[in-house]
Amino acid sequence: MSASSAAPPRAVVCTLAQHCLHLDVEPGPNALLRVLEPFVIHDVMPCRIDLAPEGGEDGAVRIDIHFSAPSPLAERLEGRLAASVVVRAARLVSARDWSEAA
Repeated sequence: MSASSAAPPRAVVCTLAQHCLHLDVEPGPNALLRVLEPFVIHDVMPCRIDLAPEGGEDGAVRIDIHFSAPSPLAERLEGRLAASVVVRAARLVSARDWSEAA
């Protein structure tokens, strides 16, 4: 198949994230891959991913994943990630919680 006959890439529209998953993750070479896998399975494209080492003795890594999805799916993603071997803690924050905190 030539490049000219290939279908254009699917546009991802995510102007405002509806949810953010705050994760504390074990450091390791496959940690990010394992954290993103449930998003691939559920066909959810993160809008933004922030990654930062926590700097403590235990070496945890903080990953914040901003995304848009229906609330039941966001809660399912939180549950799957909380059960993941590499995830120490998972907390879902929704846009309605952000506006209440402001």
